[in-house]
Amino acid sequence: MKYTLLLIGMFFLNSLSGQGNVSVSTSPAVDQMMDKFTNTNRAETSIKGWRIQIITTDDRRKMEAARGKFAGLYPGVEVKWNHVAPYYRVKVGAYENKMQLMGFLLELKKDFRGVIPVMDNIEKSELIGN
Repeated sequence: MKYTLLLIGMFFLNSLSGQGNVSVSTSPAVDQMMDKFTNTNRAETSIKGWRIQIITTDDRRKMEAARGKFAGLYPGVEVKWNHVAPYYRVKVGAYENKMQLMGFLLELKKDFRGVIPVMDNIEKSELIGN
C-alpha cells in the first residue's frame, strides 16, 4: 500500500514539474469576433455603476442646501444633480460595484438622513479607485 501511494505521489509530482508551454490555435472567425469585442469595449466610455444619492426633493432650495452642505463637508468630491420633474436628485461618487460605496454611505448617513445607493451611467474615467 505504501509503495502504491509513493508511486502515485511521484507520478503526480513528475507530471506537475513536466508542464511545458501550451499553444491554442483558434479559427479566424473566433479571432475576428474577439477583435470586435475588444474594439467595442474600448469605444464604450460609460458603464452601469453606482452612486450615492443624498437627497431627492421637489424643493430646489432644499436640493441646493444639501448640495452646499455636502460640498462644505467633503470639498473635492464631485457632486452631480439632475431634475426629473418634479424631483431634484443630488448624487455623489462613482463606483463600479455596490460594495465599494458602503463605507462612504455609512459615513454620509451621519449628516444626510435619506442617503441611498442608486445605479447610474458612469463614465469610466469617473470611477473611484481606478
